[in-house]
Amino acid sequence: MAWPARTVLGVIPAVYFVFVAAEFALMTHLALQATADGRPAVVVGLLATSLWAGILLASTAAHAAVQRLGYARVFVGATALATLATLSMALHAQLGGWLAGAFVLGLGGGWVWVAGEAWLAEAAPAAQRGLLVGLFETAVGMGLMTGPALLPPLRWLGVPPPWACAALMLLALATSALLLRVQPPGVAGGEGTARPAPAPVGRALVWGLMAVAALSGLMEGGVSALLPSISMRLGASLENAAWLGAVIGAGSALMQPPAGLLADRFGVRRIALLAWAVVLAANAGLLLHAADPGAVLWVVGFTLGGVGGAVYTLVIVELGHRLGGAALVRAVGALVTAYALGTAAGPALGGALFDATGLHGLAAALLATGAAGLALTARALRRPRA
Repeated sequence: MAWPARTVLGVIPAVYFVFVAAEFALMTHLALQATADGRPAVVVGLLATSLWAGILLASTAAHAAVQRLGYARVFVGATALATLATLSMALHAQLGGWLAGAFVLGLGGGWVWVAGEAWLAEAAPAAQRGLLVGLFETAVGMGLMTGPALLPPLRWLGVPPPWACAALMLLALATSALLLRVQPPGVAGGEGTARPAPAPVGRALVWGLMAVAALSGLMEGGVSALLPSISMRLGASLENAAWLGAVIGAGSALMQPPAGLLADRFGVRRIALLAWAVVLAANAGLLLHAADPGAVLWVVGFTLGGVGGAVYTLVIVELGHRLGGAALVRAVGALVTAYALGTAAGPALGGALFDATGLHGLAAALLATGAAGLALTARALRRPRA
């Protein structure tokens, strides 16, 4: 007997938490190991870029996959692919193999991302969509926080992090199998039943929000992938660098539900603009203290991980309000594609910029990105809701 659609509101966030914890524990471990081996920042950035390149490719094909196979099969199959990629990276310590494994991990992660996020946004009641999507993003943030935080105790216990990550992925795969019993919402049959927008309005909205997502990904990808490595280059120990990665994830975990709840009450546009204003302030603070960031690096990491991540959450809420069914899947896929483009470019560009200009240059670039994000968000969300 099929389970009700609301089951996804609990199962998808649970799977996401474990999945993201394993993914970012592994990627943080590889980044710090490459740093400890003396590799330049641009090479460390390429590890994250490989992951996001896989996500980018997957997101462009996610809509077709969901229409053909349905939400559940895509979600579970993609989790299985990510599990195999994690196991492969646990078997060796070669940079080339890590880059290839990260790309395949990104493929699985991209399909899980689009299918899970669109399914949950459609299943959530309209009056609580901001809060429920925010809670879902909190599960992601908790995974971002938990993954790097696992590295110091694993190091103390003598457990190889890649094998611990593979075990977590197997747990995520087993949990995701529960979704195969959930009543499908009928996306494969066409446009679905919930909140279809007129096509011109939908295209205008999605194109504008894609630009916002690309800048958000460019900024956040550079920060989340590079700040722990940068802290090591400024004198921090490997353990403290791993804890900085956890602080970035903590910001994401704690800030998403308030952002969604405020959007339910005051509207997505107002809260999105407020989020960008806070991001601008954080980047300005990093630029002012770039010569000796100290604790400012932790504050900036927490702020950008949380408030910067809230921008993406609010964009998904807006899409959930405006679109439904296959139109929503297409829109989420397009948004993830844009976000992945920005995030894939962010670590490599940020690493090269840091190598060439130091923290001053990186902070100035983040400040400019935040200003552009604020302007584009004001333009994209200025139209009244259809």
